[in-house]
Amino acid sequence: MTIAEHPAGRLFVPGATAQAAPAAPVATAIPRAVTWSKVDTGFHVASRAGEYVGSVDTTPDGHFVAFDGTSAPIGRYAELSEAKSAVLAWKPERTRIRDRRLSETVAPIAASAGLVAAATAALGALLSVVPV
Repeated sequence: MTIAEHPAGRLFVPGATAQAAPAAPVATAIPRAVTWSKVDTGFHVASRAGEYVGSVDTTPDGHFVAFDGTSAPIGRYAELSEAKSAVLAWKPERTRIRDRRLSETVAPIAASAGLVAAATAALGALLSVVPV
């Protein structure tokens, strides 16, 4: 008996048969990669799907200054790879505050869950050794 034939089914129609609903397309969110472009001597720009992410500029003394998505300086680095990593890892202040508050909230909960799991495992091991 199909759901359409069952009296408790929400689509009950006497004498009707169930038909499979058409499958809805599934959209998957694939994070887009950051693309680095060397737009001038010593100047590199990062973009994601055409949107500006940040940049790295070379100083006259050979260091690299990383800039965020608002062109505010993030820091000064000895290696280009370090400066590029800083641009990719940079988060706005609001996001950093939110992440810090979230981790301060979640950490005690996770620790408590770990203690409960450890106690449950110890009790299970003890009960499996002790004859009943």
